[in-house]
Amino acid sequence: MGVALVLTSAPLCGISVSTSYLLPFSYLKFLKMKLKLKLIGVIAACLLFSCNDETKKNTDAPNPDTVQDSIEKKVMDSDTVNRPELVTAQSDNSLLLTAENGKPIGPSIKYMPEWRAFGWFTTADSVEWEVDVRHPGEYEVQLNWSVSDEEAGKEFLLEAKDKQLTGVVGKTGSWETFKKENVGKIILSEGYQKVVFRSKTKVEKGALLDLRQIKLVAVK
Repeated sequence: MGVALVLTSAPLCGISVSTSYLLPFSYLKFLKMKLKLKLIGVIAACLLFSCNDETKKNTDAPNPDTVQDSIEKKVMDSDTVNRPELVTAQSDNSLLLTAENGKPIGPSIKYMPEWRAFGWFTTADSVEWEVDVRHPGEYEVQLNWSVSDEEAGKEFLLEAKDKQLTGVVGKTGSWETFKKENVGKIILSEGYQKVVFRSKTKVEKGALLDLRQIKLVAVK
């Protein structure tokens, strides 16, 4: 027995399907199944194309995490610059002399933003801070520095008006290893003054240290 079959479908993704057959019924079932599989394949292809197009649009949009990382990097870079300024007392009356707010003087001293420190001091280099002391008296000196074991051992000098503190630059293990330590005390008088850190040892070659900060803590 033969069966006449006409199958027509609406256009799908720009493809119109129209078939006409006069075939045995058993073969007709097979043909209908094959046609359904083709239609399913066309639908899947259309959906895949649509998804890929949407994915491309989303890919073109800026990644919010990347944007945030960029903003944070700019903030960090803006914080790690050398900008000499007047140093005033913290809430605990301490004075924080940093590589960011100190003035470098000399032929070889350089500010290193990645370490927030002054690097490669020669004995001719120094750092100067303008300080406004509101609480005169004795201050504990806390040094934050790094130095290679080979260059350690030279003497440093901290001056404030007519007062001085001398000490020896101790080992920290390497130029990349910073150490924080109390190195002595100095008396500060009231009012505006300059505090200077430099080498006491005079040598032709060799560095003194890398200096990150000096914290002056009022002794109660």
